[in-house]
Amino acid sequence: MGQVEVEVKVRVEDLGGLERRIRRAGARLIKDLRQVDVYYMHPCRDFSATDEALRVRLEEGRASLTYKGPRIGSIGKSRVEIDVSVEDGGRVMEILEALSFREVARVVKRRRVYLLHNRYLLMLDEVEGLGSFVEVEVRGRWDRLEDAERELLDLLGRLGLKEAKPIRESYLELLLSRKGLI
Repeated sequence: MGQVEVEVKVRVEDLGGLERRIRRAGARLIKDLRQVDVYYMHPCRDFSATDEALRVRLEEGRASLTYKGPRIGSIGKSRVEIDVSVEDGGRVMEILEALSFREVARVVKRRRVYLLHNRYLLMLDEVEGLGSFVEVEVRGRWDRLEDAERELLDLLGRLGLKEAKPIRESYLELLLSRKGLI
């Protein structure tokens, strides 16, 4: 398998305690920001059935347009992502709507991003309407994706989250489920 972004997400009860453990482990804060993720429905294809997503992310006056392919692996929520930065997120949303894409939902979160050992990204998220989570991510090449997922689970265990259960659903899916829409 080629270079892949592998990600595991778990719910966190004590985000402050986890943040202290992450800092003690040598991680450094690289971003602290508010993100608004606007998800769109394709006019002719059911993204929930194909396990895909189309998102416009707004953060700190910048925007990105991201296509997310179906999940791969058995533990985390790893997937192919194609991402492009855009100058004007509002105009991109206008274009999508002119092409009959419709907004499904908005996920709003405060995200603090840490880098650990120049290898792992740890995103500490406080998601409106859902609670607190950590996503750990690593990029690399593996013969078996499950090896990378186990590596991330081991890291979470060393950070005091040994009993945490990985969540494969995206924030969008969790939010829509909470609202009874899926």
